[in-house]
Amino acid sequence: MGKASTQPSEQFHYIKNRIQMLSQVVSTMDPEQVDMDDFTRVLDMIQQLQMKMERFKKDWESN
Repeated sequence: MGKASTQPSEQFHYIKNRIQMLSQVVSTMDPEQVDMDDFTRVLDMIQQLQMKMERFKKDWESN
């Protein structure tokens, strides 16, 4: 996804974009046709976002 962000504003912009992407993915899913693969895909996206946020949090705490 590009070079690593080190500035808090860049990191927040990255998180904001990822949340918007997650929202778009979920909003396109038909609740009547969601299967385990869909559920797993969304869960993976949430877990990746959480890991990135934890990494950014450490960056912010060390500054």
